[in-house]
Amino acid sequence: MHQIYNSDKPINQKNQDRFKRNNFSKRIAETLIKRQTAEGLVIGLYGIWGEGKSSILNMIEEDLLCNPEILIVKFNPWRFKDEDTLILNYFKNISIALDKDLNNIKEKVGSFFAKYGSIGSVINLDFSKIGESLSDADIEKLKERVNDFLKESNKKVVVIIDDIDRLDKQELFALFKLIKLTGDFSNTYYILSFDDEMVASAIGERYAEGNKNAGYNFLEKIIQVPLRIPKALSSDLTNFTFELVNNVLNANGINLEQNLASTVAYQISENILPKINTPRLAIRYANSLSFLIPLLIGEVNIADLILFEGVKLFYPEHYDFIKSSPEYFIDSYENVYSRDSDTKKKDEFKDKLGALNKDLHKNEERAILDLLKYLFPLIKEALESFNYPYVNNNWTKEKRIVSSRYFHRFFLYSIPENDISDVYFEEFLNRLTHKKFNEIESETEEILKNINAIELKNKLSIYQNELNWEQKKVVIKILCRFQNKFEGIKGGTFFLGFNEKTQVAITITRFLENHNDYTNLYKFTKELILNADLEFLFEILRWLIAGNKDGAYIIKANDIQKLEEILLNRTLIDSYQNNSNLFQRHSSHIYRLLEIWYLKSPKQLEKYINKCMKENKEFQEIIIEELTSTIYSSLHPEPYKTDFKKDSYEVLKKYYNVDKLYKIFSQKKYNKIKELEVIFLGNNPGYTKENAIRQFIHWYELDKENKIEEAEVVE
Repeated sequence: MHQIYNSDKPINQKNQDRFKRNNFSKRIAETLIKRQTAEGLVIGLYGIWGEGKSSILNMIEEDLLCNPEILIVKFNPWRFKDEDTLILNYFKNISIALDKDLNNIKEKVGSFFAKYGSIGSVINLDFSKIGESLSDADIEKLKERVNDFLKESNKKVVVIIDDIDRLDKQELFALFKLIKLTGDFSNTYYILSFDDEMVASAIGERYAEGNKNAGYNFLEKIIQVPLRIPKALSSDLTNFTFELVNNVLNANGINLEQNLASTVAYQISENILPKINTPRLAIRYANSLSFLIPLLIGEVNIADLILFEGVKLFYPEHYDFIKSSPEYFIDSYENVYSRDSDTKKKDEFKDKLGALNKDLHKNEERAILDLLKYLFPLIKEALESFNYPYVNNNWTKEKRIVSSRYFHRFFLYSIPENDISDVYFEEFLNRLTHKKFNEIESETEEILKNINAIELKNKLSIYQNELNWEQKKVVIKILCRFQNKFEGIKGGTFFLGFNEKTQVAITITRFLENHNDYTNLYKFTKELILNADLEFLFEILRWLIAGNKDGAYIIKANDIQKLEEILLNRTLIDSYQNNSNLFQRHSSHIYRLLEIWYLKSPKQLEKYINKCMKENKEFQEIIIEELTSTIYSSLHPEPYKTDFKKDSYEVLKKYYNVDKLYKIFSQKKYNKIKELEVIFLGNNPGYTKENAIRQFIHWYELDKENKIEEAEVVE
């Protein structure tokens, strides 16, 4: 990566002219060369900062230097702190140029040197004491002697004064006083370069109405030939700007894909170039990109960076608005659940944007809106009849500024503290199959010190389609190895049982999709089921099954059954090793485990439950409790149990002999429960073990009366 900073220095030669101003500068030079009269002349070269005034002066000088009858004096007034110093140094600069010229031809002007001698005698001042106060008489005496010097020389002297608009007000007054004082010098011509509006506004405060018009009236008395430099053709500025930007991209090895390059070129041409009205602004834009791109290459979308830097430089108030209020630019205006529009937010955004646009010309307003709609597509939901059905995941994959994951990088110009470099992360992915797994584990642990596990999962998901099978296997192992890191992450999703581990399980199944070697896929999945965390595997199998739909499958149905049987055996071993039973140890998955076991061997399942009944006199109550419905609600921080519903009864009836359970609940110790009124809670909290048992009794008795199919629960 390289940084190419384009110099803001003016060109020095006519062959460097990019904006077709050579004829203009040549005409000024010819005017001075061909002038016949000895009367002085003051030319004003007007143009805004960065428009190329200094370059034109250099081209004029190049043409003038070709004529031996012309002496050029370049005077920089902004170097001198007071009026006397300014005047003395001006006379000194003129005299030095003349003295040098006269000494070169002294054999022809012997009488002149006999009368005056060298420069020191002409001015008759000790220049080491420059800055001491001068009287009007001193100034007139100096003026007279220098003018004699000019006449004797018989050369045309062209005094070039640039950067006048850098002077403060007092310095401006002093300079124009000097020019007015010496404007009648013999054979002396001035070319003054400045931004006329800026200078007129500054000096106008001191005269007449005290405004810019007064300043222009004053300039008219000084400037005899006011010339405005030719405006650079838009085509030339366009070519110049694109050349500079392309140089930056090439220096950093960036080659935008064709369609994207065309889009960026269109946005620059239509919406940024109208704000680039001087070469200096084009250079400033390119230099800014030259600084930022090496910092952010590989970390953000470069196309967005190129365009957003245009917003920052040429629409700074809009840039500040985006920086301070990202919610208007990277969040949807639609409720993802209700699909209702946030009308208040839309109105707020339009009001704030309208306030920023009120002082813009129509073309500028159109340009910035077009830029913003490209960079932040979601604002079209507020400005147009447009609706994104979901936030485009490609925005994150493409590292675009509209992605909440990348937005802040465009302002920080670095990686936030709670993030890691994409360049580093991509290198990490490339190393997955070139290192031992324990080394990858260690590196992952280091990554997790900077980002949380959900962010790691999200980053891995972005590269899902770019990894080969061997890399995907390592990624899946990493997610399984660090599955405990996904528990209780602040800001994670929990909606109707859809928690962080569920998200990771879904990610794993997506990594397993579309694999063209089924034997290898099944072998690897079986290895996962044999070794990974049990609770986590329930989620993985759940989403593997969910992926088998519409005739497509990740794992074939008969192989899913084999994997589930392995999982069942592992849960039984786990329960035994922890001196527990299947219902309590794996209560959140008991329905699936019962179904798996029932399909494998109903008799073995019944035998297991009878064994648990024999070993634990309270096991019948455990069965009812674990089969009671659990509610996941956004209104409650934790899931909670409610009713032993008809569905729960039907499940239990399928897997076990409910007559045996009812017989147990008919024992004397349950008499008080049988006398209770049956209460159904619906989705409300209030579960008690006694009520759940009473609900089982209720369903059993209805079943025996053949009325259970007609039963309705009063919520």
